[in-house]
Amino acid sequence: MHSISVKATIKALMLAGLVAACVDAPSAPLAASDQNPLATSLEMLAEEQLVANDVERSEEFRWAALALRAGVTPTVVEMTNDGTRQVYDGFVHAVTWVSLAQALRPPLHRSLIAWRRSGDVLQVLLVGMFTDSAPVVHPYSMRPSATAQSPVAGATAAYFERGPANTSWVGVGGIAKVAEHPQPALCPSPNDSSRPQGVTCQLTRFGIGLNVLFARTRNRDSREVDATAPTRRLIAPDQTVAGVKLVFSCVEPRSTGCN
Repeated sequence: MHSISVKATIKALMLAGLVAACVDAPSAPLAASDQNPLATSLEMLAEEQLVANDVERSEEFRWAALALRAGVTPTVVEMTNDGTRQVYDGFVHAVTWVSLAQALRPPLHRSLIAWRRSGDVLQVLLVGMFTDSAPVVHPYSMRPSATAQSPVAGATAAYFERGPANTSWVGVGGIAKVAEHPQPALCPSPNDSSRPQGVTCQLTRFGIGLNVLFARTRNRDSREVDATAPTRRLIAPDQTVAGVKLVFSCVEPRSTGCN
């Protein structure tokens, strides 16, 4: 247990350092490259979700890392956090598959990821859904165990603060909209060596709108809330943000493509 705690602390320090280096400037261009510090930060968050037995959110963070390596440029996302106006960087990544092994998955899963750094606190918002708009539900409220989210269950949302407080919040109510506003363009790639293998990439735009109630979980790695858990509401007015559509040709896509 001690070694696990030490590893978690080291990862948290690495993540804080990487985030401090890469999220100061909203909508700063990010090169399409394997050496992308923000993508590496998101991969660390993906590993953190695996430790918490949350495969869905781990996948979403890995897809976000892949989108960054494919060349998506984040845009400004404006919202209020418990009534306080805040400006985030963010984008939407939509994912689909062509392999028979993934054919049963609902098409065009889309996720909004937004982040900001305030002092030594990293704030991250993640909203995932299969339709243009849907009610937000607790991800485990309609199933007995932590298995794949059913598309009929609506949108899922999570909010994280990493720093001294180190808290996690889960969406328990509200509504989310993430709909494509087609503006197709090729994803940049400086050379074949940095192009993700087995992934077709297309830049586009998405219209978003959020009004989500979050409840704090029992601890950082928990997904359990109770009636006395503190709550907060995040609201994003209707706006258009950068997006990317990723089509995988492999059974198990990774953050660097089909390996």
